[in-house]
Amino acid sequence: MTAGLEGMFPGLAPEILDAVRQTVEVHALPAGALIMAAGDETTSLYLIDSGRITVFRDIGSEGGERVLATLSAGAILGEMALLDGQPRSASARAETDCRLTEIDPAKILALPNGDQVLGALRGCLAVAVTNRMRTQTDKYVAAVEREMAAIRERQHFGQFFIYALGMMTIGLLINDVISKQILKVDVFTPTFAWVYLLIILIPTSVIIWRMKIPLRDLGITAVGMKRSLVEGAGLSVLIVAVAFAAAWVLRVTGLHAGTPVPAEWGPTTGYFFHSVLQELVARGLLQSSFQRFLDDRRGIQSVVLSSTLFGVFHIHFGFMAVIVTILSGLLFGAVYLRHRNLAGVTLLHFFAGGAAFWSGLL
Repeated sequence: MTAGLEGMFPGLAPEILDAVRQTVEVHALPAGALIMAAGDETTSLYLIDSGRITVFRDIGSEGGERVLATLSAGAILGEMALLDGQPRSASARAETDCRLTEIDPAKILALPNGDQVLGALRGCLAVAVTNRMRTQTDKYVAAVEREMAAIRERQHFGQFFIYALGMMTIGLLINDVISKQILKVDVFTPTFAWVYLLIILIPTSVIIWRMKIPLRDLGITAVGMKRSLVEGAGLSVLIVAVAFAAAWVLRVTGLHAGTPVPAEWGPTTGYFFHSVLQELVARGLLQSSFQRFLDDRRGIQSVVLSSTLFGVFHIHFGFMAVIVTILSGLLFGAVYLRHRNLAGVTLLHFFAGGAAFWSGLL
């Protein structure tokens, strides 16, 4: 008990502590015992020496209750009534066998210097209560902030879900209605590719703005750029070598006689920037958003989903184009997962696509 008083009221002078010790009473309570009830006009303060106590309020007419707090050894109970003299605002029950030290203000007032002792005790207790309230306020504010963040996350997920549906609708409309029935254009021209990409970029830009996604979350950052570029360049060399070797084998065996397309400055530069924008949509937005909203820690689901969705955007080029886009997207997504930087994966995208044309595979 002595250590309990000194630990609970470290600011009290020794003579005040000695006076309080003369009035305390120790209680051993079995589990289930009611310590106080809401509305009681008692004003004793209890120090919990051992055990666990539940503070609660009765609610409704069906006998239910709402738990307000669970207190363990080292905590105090009933401090508000001692401070303001008002009836108990809640009930308390022993959840386990407990040992309590009771401080009764009436017994303190019976001492020769009772007013002084009780005043000092209330002052020290008020500091302790204020500190506890400050801690509880900080916890409450943190909980509110977490809830608000969760609400914003749900709103962002709804916006992203609508965006994904809209993107699929755009792909299907362009494939089945605009390109084939209305405009009847050649979807394999660079002009169509650029127009289609720019159409996709309009809702993409809107969703990035609405969701306030920072550039670093889109992979546009200097962090990891060097490693990303080195890995992207190494894989690009490998992909280009494989593409030219495969094209040579297909021509020699007569299985495929595609005509190589020279790497001219204008079209090649245009395709590079086209690759940048495609990766911004596919990896920067789609893959990153899927991983965030699905809490996909490993990122595998996100890579598959973003690659599949982006493959659907290419349905107007034919079924084989969708398959190739999905497979290449799996590779690009895996590379992006390693560094969260668009630099290397964009380089790989550019050389992989370019090699298919330069070698004559496409």
